[in-house]
Amino acid sequence: MPATLNALLAHEPFHLRVIVPAASPTVEVLWAHGSDLDDPTPFLSAGQLLLTTGRQFSGAVPHLIDEYVSRLLAAGVVALGFGTEVVQSGTPPELVRACRRQGLPLLEVPYRTPFIAISRWVADAQAADARARLDWALEAQRAVSLATLGNGGLTSAVTKAAERLGCAIAVFDPDADVIVSSPGGASVTPSGGVASRASRASDATPTATAATRAGTPQERFADLVPEVKRLLRAGRRSRADVDAADHAIVQTLGGTRRIRGVLVARRTEPFDRTDLSVLTTLTALAEVSLEQGQVVRTSLRSLADQLFELLHDGQVGVVRRATASIPVSVPDDRFRVVTLDADQAAPGLADQLERRAFATTSGIFLVHRAGRLVLLVDERRWESVRRMLDAREARAGVSETVGWPALDVGLGQAARALEAAGAGEIGEFGELAARSFLGLFDAGAVANVARVRLDEVLARPDGEELLEQAAVWLRRNGQWDPAARELGLHRHSLKARIAALGAALDLDLDAFADRAELWALLTAAGVSAIDNARTPAR
Repeated sequence: MPATLNALLAHEPFHLRVIVPAASPTVEVLWAHGSDLDDPTPFLSAGQLLLTTGRQFSGAVPHLIDEYVSRLLAAGVVALGFGTEVVQSGTPPELVRACRRQGLPLLEVPYRTPFIAISRWVADAQAADARARLDWALEAQRAVSLATLGNGGLTSAVTKAAERLGCAIAVFDPDADVIVSSPGGASVTPSGGVASRASRASDATPTATAATRAGTPQERFADLVPEVKRLLRAGRRSRADVDAADHAIVQTLGGTRRIRGVLVARRTEPFDRTDLSVLTTLTALAEVSLEQGQVVRTSLRSLADQLFELLHDGQVGVVRRATASIPVSVPDDRFRVVTLDADQAAPGLADQLERRAFATTSGIFLVHRAGRLVLLVDERRWESVRRMLDAREARAGVSETVGWPALDVGLGQAARALEAAGAGEIGEFGELAARSFLGLFDAGAVANVARVRLDEVLARPDGEELLEQAAVWLRRNGQWDPAARELGLHRHSLKARIAALGAALDLDLDAFADRAELWALLTAAGVSAIDNARTPAR
């Protein structure tokens, strides 16, 4: 145990007598120093017990003794020990009154007790306490390390460290969301019978903190999220000590430019160096765990490709059984298909989506396909995913709610919605279809058929221009003069070109049915003049 006034007074061989008691006898004594100087404070440090024979008080007037006591308190002296029968018989009444008025604990040291013995006792007690704290820290580090090797992994390590340190701990991911935390509930004290330095120095009743708050882990650490986000934005390895209603350590995980998360520990009492050594061990283990998680996600990408092919073939049951014990989630029977261009996604968005998807209960399946990210999102999780995409100003296409038999339909809808979406916009197929029925023509198989049908025309040097002119003509309801004026052509030239197009496509463009077929072909192929005519202004 440490050297405290209580323990010192209880050491019977010293025969010390309390004259002015301390408000808290458990206050720690860091050292004992003897001096008879009129002003010994330049040679003192906070936490010391000052021992004196009172030579400096010979003939001193009371106000000088008051000033002496005041200087000791200002220097952080925790108590004054007066050695009797050396210079004076008994303790001077003026000194007793000064100490009582100002609240400085005063002890009487008998002649037979050497000052050096008291100094030695304090030094030995502090050394024994330091050894005990070191042994405790080594045992705590070992316990945390062993916990990591069990089935619980990082979660078990966090729980064990929280128990040993008597604090609440959480690990945040790069999105400032809690991914691992110690259990909520009543605050505990450090195990092993060795209390922290702060708990030894204070007898105050602890106030409620995150260690005792109820609610979800995100709620219990909500007040520290701004600091967590600040360190994440900085993007470099760093630590912040936060002192508010309690004491918190906020430590980044990972190296500069590859921060994997943040570890937070908090409790009512400050953390000392031995506490920090345990947190350092936990930090190292958390960094290894998060790096390993990154490696696992990389390996799961290729597995997700194979699983997607099985889903595409209707083997949903097989995929569910295969993913039962790995961190890959498969939505329930009603889901949305979401498509994003991988190379245009906001920085970090793909990594954020992967972290969400590669968890057994996420309800999100993610696969990389042809330069795009494709997500199958459980209908119940869609709103939370949408909020994530909105926050990143992502450009995405979203299908209507579909089931596994309609997976192809959902893929086509999401792709079409992505093509129609503007920058930073989430395009929903349902809204696209509501704006224009013809907007469905350029989706899936219809678009492919249209492009094959127009292939012969597009092969001509002026093919695209010819289709654009035909689109303007149809938009002008087949009227030659308005269309010719818009295109800057003579009406006979336009007639000749439209006739040539009809011949190439084997269509009689004087007939309504064949004109309607040409309109549908141009719409499905996405000819710009048609798109501009049917797309409302944003």
